[in-house]
Amino acid sequence: MLFQTTLNGDGQINDLIYVPKQASEMIFKDITSNGTVLFTAAQQQGAFDAYIENNPYLSARRGQYAERNGAILPWLTRIDLSAEQDFIIKTGKNNKPNTFRFRIDILNFGNLINSKWGVSQISTTAQPLSFAGADAVTGAPTYRLATQVINGSTVLLKDSFIKSRTIDDVYQMQLSVRYIFGN
Repeated sequence: MLFQTTLNGDGQINDLIYVPKQASEMIFKDITSNGTVLFTAAQQQGAFDAYIENNPYLSARRGQYAERNGAILPWLTRIDLSAEQDFIIKTGKNNKPNTFRFRIDILNFGNLINSKWGVSQISTTAQPLSFAGADAVTGAPTYRLATQVINGSTVLLKDSFIKSRTIDDVYQMQLSVRYIFGN
């Protein structure tokens, strides 16, 4: 988890994020659009605290910096299945054996049994917070919490991971037939 700015003044734009013991340690700025407040600082503070609590890695790192590449995606188990059957037919004047080989391949077989199995997850964001500037009074950094879209509505970030929706997350079947001429 990184900031896309240099908070420590070293010129590098990928600074590791501090995971606060409590979100109240941080100063949030309202998220606005055309003068309308979409999400208040207090809403962001509460949502960030919930986001940390719902993530096993971040909740274990409270009061510390996140480690580079420390958080990992949830484990995924995927099973592929193949089956083939040969049918031998003797043909010609010499009765040479010819083979029809039928094969079925099922990729992500578990997903065929249960639609919740074999579905990978992806990170909602690598940057849950964005730097919003310095507080006018204390000079402390201020932040805005990222948002995500759920069922067509923009909400404050709540999920570390969401289910992936690609062709690799559903089962696929392939049937093949091979004809092997006799020797």
